[in-house]
Amino acid sequence: MKKRAWMSAAFGLILLLAAGGCAGKNADKQKEFEQQTKPKKQIEIEKQADTEKQTEALPEPEQPRNTESMEVINDASASPEPETQMDTEPQEAPAAQNTVPQGEESGIVYPSSNGHTVCIDAGHQAKGDSTPEPVAPGASETKARVTSGTTGRTTGVAEYQLTLQVSLKLRDELIARGYGVVMTRETNEVNLSNSERAGIAASFGADSFVRIHANGSEDSSVNGAMTICQTSGNPYVGNYYSQSKSLSQNILDAFCEATGAKKQYVWETDTMSGINWSSMPVTILEMGYMTNSTEDTNMSSENYQKKMVQGIANGIDNYYAGN
Repeated sequence: MKKRAWMSAAFGLILLLAAGGCAGKNADKQKEFEQQTKPKKQIEIEKQADTEKQTEALPEPEQPRNTESMEVINDASASPEPETQMDTEPQEAPAAQNTVPQGEESGIVYPSSNGHTVCIDAGHQAKGDSTPEPVAPGASETKARVTSGTTGRTTGVAEYQLTLQVSLKLRDELIARGYGVVMTRETNEVNLSNSERAGIAASFGADSFVRIHANGSEDSSVNGAMTICQTSGNPYVGNYYSQSKSLSQNILDAFCEATGAKKQYVWETDTMSGINWSSMPVTILEMGYMTNSTEDTNMSSENYQKKMVQGIANGIDNYYAGN
């Protein structure tokens, strides 16, 4: 009896398992049938939903960072802006601004701290330019644009080299005294006419124009310093005569005092293109004669150049002080 009951239970279990297997197979077949009979659009929608679920399950990638500013870049697909280096210390503004307007004109500008700006013109240049230009605005008379100047009889130093040496030292001295400075040139390799040099002084805000030159003579015994300005009757810049005369006299007096050079005089003439084209008080300083052995040697020495610079700067101080 017990044996029959056990066999009945086993047979029932077999039937139950067989029924379950059939049900599973039938369910798979039913699912496959439904998949085949679904509309195509519905299948695509379901696939998209499955993809979105998988995407949501993944962790978000770390956003790229700008290592300079440590700010998160929100749009990683956008083109990044150029990175900017962060300075650890503030940068000082450049002392000079090099400006090149049209043609050969150029100006090197150093800012003022005392309210006055002086344009220094180192006379001449490495190569002269004999192209004619009017001696004044609207004048029919012409002169060469610029010459290369004279040469030291003893030293062999060219005037354009000497004038630049002194002008660069004068620039530094005037800056140290608080003046703004405009340099018509800081190199010998330029081509600047006399009118262009005056134009630079005006364009960059100078209120006085000091032109540095050296003299020459057929007589090697001639020596001394002089300054040059326009006459009171100059038809182009006569309105600046009194200021130009004051600037010329003050520089000549202080220059000779500082150097011990012989004082010649202030030469008033309307033949100088660089003066006639000026639109401010102007002077030409002839520091000495390069045809005189002693002055030629002195003007090329470092110690004498310092004396010359001190004298010119003192004369400029005296001019602005109203002397």
